[in-house]
Amino acid sequence: MVLKLNLPENILSKEQYSALSTYQKGEYITNLLKQILELNPNGVTISQIDKSIKLGHATIWHHLESLADRAFCLKMERGDTAVYNFSKVLNELEDCNVQGKFYLYDFAIVENIFGKFVRMQIKQESQSGDLITHSGVLMGTNSYDKVVDSIVKIRDVHLNADKTKEFFGDVAKPSQKDSNLDEGKSE
Repeated sequence: MVLKLNLPENILSKEQYSALSTYQKGEYITNLLKQILELNPNGVTISQIDKSIKLGHATIWHHLESLADRAFCLKMERGDTAVYNFSKVLNELEDCNVQGKFYLYDFAIVENIFGKFVRMQIKQESQSGDLITHSGVLMGTNSYDKVVDSIVKIRDVHLNADKTKEFFGDVAKPSQKDSNLDEGKSE
């Protein structure tokens, strides 16, 4: 059973779309797909969108994959079909953002039909001064603590291992206790 696809009212005609520059077409499609995702909280497929707005399967696929890669939506595989789900921003966590040397690590709490997620997007300033999102990840709130523990372990054991060896010898090797953390075991 295919659900009816809800569409925004501001869809351009074929002639209006053809008159746009390549850059404008890309921006238009991205914004249109974001609106379609928002209007269809149970998710959408490429085929559903293609049948309704006729922009071409490959074009729709490319832009939906880009939105999923940047964590603007959640892609879930259902057999041989990908379903893309809107992620509503509940809370921008500006006080948690981290400005790195080259990138801004931007955090938010988002929600979709699968629950709440912590979203981290990696952004970079464009030549015009706008922030461009390059990539992102959604972390389920039920596994968030394990992800954070893994990141701390990577920092302490793997990234700082050479520095630790330099001062203390081979103590930087993960102990049996460290490798049992994921199984909830302790010694």
